[in-house]
Amino acid sequence: MEKDIYSLVYELLLSGQKIVLARTIRRSGSTPRGVGSMCIITEDEKLFGTIGGGLLEYKVQKQAIKLFKEGISFIYRFHLTAEDLAETGMICGGDVDLYLEPLFPENSETVSIFGAIKEHIDNNKPGVLATRVEDGIHALDTSVRMFIKKDGTTLGRIPGIDVKEIDISKNNSYGLLSFNENSDIFVEKIALHSEIIIFGAGHVSLFVAQLAKMVGFKIIIIDDRPEFANRQRFPLADEIIVTDFKQAFERLAVSQNSYILIITRGHLFDKVVLEYALGTKAFYIGMIGSIKKRNIIYRTLMEEGVSKEELEKVYSPVGIDINAETPEEIAVSIVGELIKKNRPKRKSRQMIV
Repeated sequence: MEKDIYSLVYELLLSGQKIVLARTIRRSGSTPRGVGSMCIITEDEKLFGTIGGGLLEYKVQKQAIKLFKEGISFIYRFHLTAEDLAETGMICGGDVDLYLEPLFPENSETVSIFGAIKEHIDNNKPGVLATRVEDGIHALDTSVRMFIKKDGTTLGRIPGIDVKEIDISKNNSYGLLSFNENSDIFVEKIALHSEIIIFGAGHVSLFVAQLAKMVGFKIIIIDDRPEFANRQRFPLADEIIVTDFKQAFERLAVSQNSYILIITRGHLFDKVVLEYALGTKAFYIGMIGSIKKRNIIYRTLMEEGVSKEELEKVYSPVGIDINAETPEEIAVSIVGELIKKNRPKRKSRQMIV
């Protein structure tokens, strides 16, 4: 199962373990991972998450071991030279700034803030974490971070910072704000989990659910056949709803973080689901099937009053064109398209295995 890296920070601290949280806060050139990539290093040198692997990650791990003894933060300004590239076989170069932050369980405020973040993630509620970035901040300092909830209330404090100043655009999950001569503020948007609502519990849906869960989606399965829509067939699903497809929408809270996949067992069911799906705020609607089948459904819906513009928003035939034939291959093409659509939205949710 995948776990959110913020939640793991909380669980490790709660269990009494000291950790170092390494974040990529700035980069230029071609680097292995983008701003916001994170990893956790424990005192026994276990690594969770990734900031890009290779030489970069190795040096960060070694630096982290020193920080456990010193108990202070460190900005690691890393430049990958041509010699480094030749020695390691890496093809990425450039400059990366990483913030290595020791987090100790003795700092109850730190534990509380990451606990609040975990609670928000578990309940799919948004928030923003602001962290003061500076060399030499002690792990027991209680004035280096604050978590800003959707209603504007905060947990923790950074003296001299107005909450109204902590803002990043909708297109950016992370931001580095200038604070003073010695410090910056690293802002992280805690994103909502994207969910895939799969209508139909057949063979293709079975493999789509497995793959989509592996890459971090919440999975909801809907079918009117209990012999197909059940926990035995979909053990990783977050929710399974056995009901008529029309009635399903009454039980769903479809939002802009919802991806609707229409993979039912027939044209009539696909049409019904698509008609209802078009009336939601879903970020993505995809329908399986041939172009011929799609055109028949579209024509019928337009005769019933659905506009051509609405139908043009639907991804059908669903999936990236990879000449897929088997249910497993079709699932790969579908999930590949979901990843492509979801990439800008998921950057702020670092996942580990």
